[in-house]
Amino acid sequence: MKIKYFCFILIFFLSSCCVRQPETIKDVTDLPQDHTSYVKETPREKLLLPADIQIKMNEDYNKTYFSVWHILQPAHSSPERLSWIFKKFSGSPGYGENKKKHSAAWLKKLQQNAFLENYPNTLQPAITTRSTSLRMLPTQGPHFYSSDGDIAAWPFDNLQISSVPANTPIVAFHLSADKSWALVETSFAFGWMPVEDYARVDDNFIKTWESGNYAVIIKDKTSILDANGNFSIRTSIGQIFPLVNETADKLEILIATADKNSTAVIKRGFVSPQIVAKKPLPFTYVNAVKIANELIDEPYGWGGLYGNRDCSAMTRDFVAPFGIWLPRHSADQAKKVGTYINLENLDPDQKEKIILEQGIPYLSLLWRKGHVMLYIGQQDGRALIFHNVWGLRTIDCKGREARKIIGKAVITTLRPGVELSNLDPEGLLMKNIAGMTILTPEKQIRPTPQMESLPPNPQPAAQYR
Repeated sequence: MKIKYFCFILIFFLSSCCVRQPETIKDVTDLPQDHTSYVKETPREKLLLPADIQIKMNEDYNKTYFSVWHILQPAHSSPERLSWIFKKFSGSPGYGENKKKHSAAWLKKLQQNAFLENYPNTLQPAITTRSTSLRMLPTQGPHFYSSDGDIAAWPFDNLQISSVPANTPIVAFHLSADKSWALVETSFAFGWMPVEDYARVDDNFIKTWESGNYAVIIKDKTSILDANGNFSIRTSIGQIFPLVNETADKLEILIATADKNSTAVIKRGFVSPQIVAKKPLPFTYVNAVKIANELIDEPYGWGGLYGNRDCSAMTRDFVAPFGIWLPRHSADQAKKVGTYINLENLDPDQKEKIILEQGIPYLSLLWRKGHVMLYIGQQDGRALIFHNVWGLRTIDCKGREARKIIGKAVITTLRPGVELSNLDPEGLLMKNIAGMTILTPEKQIRPTPQMESLPPNPQPAAQYR
């Protein structure tokens, strides 16, 4: 009798924990995935950021963005750091795209080609001539910690640092032994880049490019044509170009391509005002919603893989058209800009109360370890966020960690997935939110005991999610 009772209880437990979960979380199906739905009662032309403050932030953005063209030695890619990267992967060779374990020879070959014995061996200011990536090691091949699963394997390639848009200023400090890879620094990250993805620039080019008058891309994933109507480069939201002239129906900008000697050549292009605007774009609700809706529903892209964005790339690109600089890594975005409000050691209701009271829609970041979100306002007394998220942590029938995949940029509450019976209570988003960063000067915010004022011009961050 006891055995039968035990079997009944076991079957009941297994059937309840293995119940089929909904295809999509309730927040995504119930909340309109359109930013215009949340600003109907708000003055749409109201400036979220005073014009004088925005001008100053935009000037700081430009200084940081072009800073790499004016440094004479590596700022972040130190010999010790580069050595540590190889040691890290030698202790954990991981798996490749074929789900087979990397051999020791795989890493040894990469290390020989890196040729770090004489690092740094060059100093080349340059500009990217197409969209590319920064890599931890000089290879396009991936490194996964596991041959299966998601967080430890596909699509989380551990060698991917960040995507880099076309026409981004960089500086190359080191060339590989075969001359096909360069170790470069951008204003927001460093890593290995294929040499064919950039062109060298000289002082005259830099002087022309740093005009102080810029246009910024406001429509995602578009192409720019040269003056002859030929394809030049592929663009995405937040990219900036020198602005030459502006009329009612088009903007004339400068674009950079490479000649046969891999030297940057300046050309002119004409772009519709629907694609590009004068930088900075006024930070109104209308413009905030317009940019955010360009990013909604975009597939998640770890480190910018497949031309998509991860959480911090999305927040970074969202504020770029408004002339607001953010580092690349989520933790740096939270703690190296603006005003940080510490929410740790508070219960969920206390956290949400402070967020609703202090948060400025579209100008506030919420952060938990490994993830950053944009606060966009409230509905029915609940805070709403916009974030590009991979998934929610769950527990399967055998007690193993798994994921409920969202895999795209969505609008949710701070409690996405609470309806899931297998949601890991320790992974609840609201429970783990550590802080909120207001991207305005402290004088714009009502002080709280949790508030920390952060430097307005942080040094560019090193690494990157």
